[in-house]
Amino acid sequence: MVKEAIHGENKVIIMCVSKRRDIEKIKLVSKQIDPKSFIIVTDAREVYGLGFK
Repeated sequence: MVKEAIHGENKVIIMCVSKRRDIEKIKLVSKQIDPKSFIIVTDAREVYGLGFK
C-alpha cells in the first residue's frame, strides 16, 4: 500500500515484469479487476529471475 499524494488515500500498486507477448492479457485482466486502473509499459534493460535471462 502507498498513500496517494493528492488526497491521502491508500492505494495498491502492483509492479510486474513480463514478456511482450503477455502485455495484452495483463491489460485485459487489469481492466477486469479495476476499470480505472492504468498500466505503464516500458523497456527494461536487464531482468534477472525465473523465466528471464
